[in-house]
Amino acid sequence: MRKKKIIIPVAILVAVLLIGTSIYRAKGQNEAVVSVTTLKEQELRTTVMIPGTLALANEQSIYYDMEKGDVDTIHVKEGDTVKIGTPLVTYKNETLSLEEQQSDLTRQSSNLQIESINKQLNQLSDKQDELEKEIGKQAAKEQVAAERNQLNLELDTAKIERKRSDLERETVRKKKAGLSVESEINGTVLNVNKEADVNTADIQEPLVHIGNTTSFTGEGVLSEYDALNVKKGQPVTITSDVIPDKEWTGRVTKVDLLPQKQADPAGDTANQYPVEITIADSSISDIKPGFKLLMEIETSKKTAYAVPAEAVRQDEKEEYVFVAENGKAVKKTVKTGQKTNKLIEITSGIKGKDKVIINPPEDLIDGMDVKVK
Repeated sequence: MRKKKIIIPVAILVAVLLIGTSIYRAKGQNEAVVSVTTLKEQELRTTVMIPGTLALANEQSIYYDMEKGDVDTIHVKEGDTVKIGTPLVTYKNETLSLEEQQSDLTRQSSNLQIESINKQLNQLSDKQDELEKEIGKQAAKEQVAAERNQLNLELDTAKIERKRSDLERETVRKKKAGLSVESEINGTVLNVNKEADVNTADIQEPLVHIGNTTSFTGEGVLSEYDALNVKKGQPVTITSDVIPDKEWTGRVTKVDLLPQKQADPAGDTANQYPVEITIADSSISDIKPGFKLLMEIETSKKTAYAVPAEAVRQDEKEEYVFVAENGKAVKKTVKTGQKTNKLIEITSGIKGKDKVIINPPEDLIDGMDVKVK
């Protein structure tokens, strides 16, 4: 009997321990383990990320021009250094030479005609002087008037013809000057194709291609929305998959006013606006023109109080965060400002000392037990 009395209290103690352990475990299972942060003053950067292509900032391609005639001489070879005004290609054009000779002959003919008429006018003046002695000044003037008027008309016509030949001659001279094609930039000859003038392919190759290999640009296109935010002078960070750990810097130098149209898969047309980035870092020459780039354009930047973007949730009515207070998750409605991919500005709703839960679990609710890591 005494033995039974001892066993009963022990059994009760074991039962109490088991119940306590179960309650503790159940509480632990309902408790969320969370990471927290505080509202901090941070730099918020809004960016536009677009693909692009590396290109030479200054280049010139000289294509065969049939109207100029036949290619006579290509003055440069691949690798040559050229300056502005360096002759690159010279054409020969027999037709222009004949036109120049014709204009010269026409001018000579006009000069001879003008000289002849002036002599006739001088002779007519002498004739008028002789007549004045016989019939008087007024009568003499009237007698030679018709002949003088005719000669003056012929003189004016000859002068107009000479002026016309001078204009033709100037036109021919300019055309002949255009037979010599010169470099418009300082750079290096990248390619020379002596057969380009006889190439019958649909895509014409340049006779000479020159470029400045120390100055580069990034070229890409913007969507209609992005074109509203990207402006000349904005800073750009540039990367390439070819050298993953390398970054270059640049600035937006041009956003085209008019779009280039491209067909989308649905058959509609989507407006895209070409953008040009000047790359300030000369080490971009480690890769080659034509390589693909990823260009991150900074469209705005400011300092504000913000939290990580994953800390802010939104339902149909409001935006809110969870704050850890005394082991509980407390839901707090917030007002937000500028948003970036990583940060969201908080304008009201929480204080700097509040422990804001980062990336709260999907099942986290107001009042739920939480444990801060």
